[in-house]
Amino acid sequence: MDVPILLLAWKRPIHTKRVIDSIRKISPKKIYISCDGPIKENQENKKLVESVRQIILEKIDWECKIFTNFSAYNKGCKIAVAEGISWFFAHEEEGIIIEDDCLPSKDFFYFCEALLERYRDDERIWSICGNGYQNKISKNEESYFFSKYTDVWGWATWKRCWKFYDPNIESWINNRTKPLLKDLFESKRELKYWNKIFNRLYYKNQPNTWDYQWQYLCFIKSGMSCMPFANLVKNIGFDKDATHTVDDPFKVIYNGNQNIRLDFPLKHPNKFSISKDCDQELQKLFFSGYSIFSLKGLINKLKKFYFKLEKFFFNK
Repeated sequence: MDVPILLLAWKRPIHTKRVIDSIRKISPKKIYISCDGPIKENQENKKLVESVRQIILEKIDWECKIFTNFSAYNKGCKIAVAEGISWFFAHEEEGIIIEDDCLPSKDFFYFCEALLERYRDDERIWSICGNGYQNKISKNEESYFFSKYTDVWGWATWKRCWKFYDPNIESWINNRTKPLLKDLFESKRELKYWNKIFNRLYYKNQPNTWDYQWQYLCFIKSGMSCMPFANLVKNIGFDKDATHTVDDPFKVIYNGNQNIRLDFPLKHPNKFSISKDCDQELQKLFFSGYSIFSLKGLINKLKKFYFKLEKFFFNK
């Protein structure tokens, strides 16, 4: 494959090996590796980081160009990932980005490759995502839909978009009072949800992450994402070694979201506009809708979980 790939890694040797095994299936001609450094005076963490780097150099055994960005010290999720992606786009115009806990299917790479080429010069499209939480066949048998949201568990973008990225969202102080976001969201509840997140990032520098800032940028630039109806990436990082997903309340949903085959050639959306129906599903599932923290949301999750258990036991 000619599309360059960036792998973001840190301290999970087993996860990293599995992801590299997936990448090997398409044998990219260029692969970039950005790895955060060990935590100071933490010998166990240091050994894990060293193990990851050794696995990377040993397991990338196909003919390709390898570029490494190994930090000597720990920068943390926000800085390490943001700088890693910026380093990648200092050398490439477009590419696929994968973290060490995101296990992509082979179809994911071809999906990204096709859409990177199709929308290369279309400034309305900012992101190509590998997760398809609907996991269903669309009404018109389309392969993907356009969304105002973005997802970074296996994704692709262009330098033309990332060059505007700001890990500190300095423009929020001016944009927070403008009608831009009010016009973007369907409800006051959704607006309140994102306002809270961006206020926390700007004023408290919390959480220590980089992806909310990317979503913010896509919001203020009206950048749309291409999201597949069939899931193409499985997150394997819900364990004790995770940074942000150790106790994630949605891990039941994520873990059940198995990769599904995608038909090629892709069938593109009939209308070049955001799918409000699909976005509403995403909003209710993950953002300000029927959150698992709300009573109604919790009841809905328990019902779904019960039906899954019932189906499992009675179909034995």
